[in-house]
Amino acid sequence: MNDNGPQLDISSMIASRFVLPTYLCGIGGKAKQVLPRVDGLYQQHYNGARPEVLPLTIFDFDEAHGEATVDGVTYTTESYLKVLPKKPLLDVARKIRRNNPRVLAACAKFQPYVHFPGVRAVDAPGLNLFVQGGNLAWRLVHESDVLPELTAKLRYLNPAPNTLERLTREGIAVANRSIIWVIAGGGSTTGPTGLIPILCELKRHAPANTSVFAVVFAPRSYREKTSQRQVKGKAIYRATMTQLLALFDGEQGFDQPYGVDGYRIQLDDPPFDQLFLIDGSFAGGRRDFESDELADLVALLLFKCTVGPLGEKLLSIIGDLNRNPEDVR
Repeated sequence: MNDNGPQLDISSMIASRFVLPTYLCGIGGKAKQVLPRVDGLYQQHYNGARPEVLPLTIFDFDEAHGEATVDGVTYTTESYLKVLPKKPLLDVARKIRRNNPRVLAACAKFQPYVHFPGVRAVDAPGLNLFVQGGNLAWRLVHESDVLPELTAKLRYLNPAPNTLERLTREGIAVANRSIIWVIAGGGSTTGPTGLIPILCELKRHAPANTSVFAVVFAPRSYREKTSQRQVKGKAIYRATMTQLLALFDGEQGFDQPYGVDGYRIQLDDPPFDQLFLIDGSFAGGRRDFESDELADLVALLLFKCTVGPLGEKLLSIIGDLNRNPEDVR
């Protein structure tokens, strides 16, 4: 209230009636910290129900759920955690060590892309920093477990007319473009070994007017891990980023087998439109964020990009950054 009478907060009113269709696709443990926070923000913002144009998935070989508390309410990953079976990897790894001729012949299609002497697997949650084991594990389950989930969730980014009408009746305006965010840790095993195939698959199947962004947690954000664990994580991160940036720069296309029956992921274009690296520091390293603080900040970014004008502004800026110089007059 001021001398001119009551003032309406127009910006908050607009934000509450807007949604940019967004698919959050998480990979591994870091995503379990971020996505329940975003889900909580979504549900509270949209009066207790996340709109169906905001689908979520987390892929992991560890069945443990993630959870977060937002304004006193606890949200979990239970409804959107896609636990990937580890048994195919355990079976194949055991038979590879025994030089089983039938299994070796069946896996011959993966030979140029998987270093079989380095394949290891233990009957414990996750992929346990065995990179070649993770490399093989994703190839064994992608066609049967990953691809159907991606395909199903992508449909929500192109909502049917009756969905648009219903959201309009609820007072929610839906943007005519959409975003896919892939969130993964870069210094572990599940995230780095699943990041590139999932990005390529999403880029191949993304609806029209959809941008693909990647959020990758750099090794510095794993400060709570042991020094030996951090050293190995840095090596995994460097190898993953080298391959990913080579794909983005057009130095090579992606054409690799990710199915036991010959399914291949093929992509000639860059696998993402923009890459965001999260190292957990602020102001050039003057302060390091704790794990929960960092998850809060990333979740807030993803939330703000969905419910207000920030997302569309980001799309326009990145579109200008990625323009071909020859197209600029």
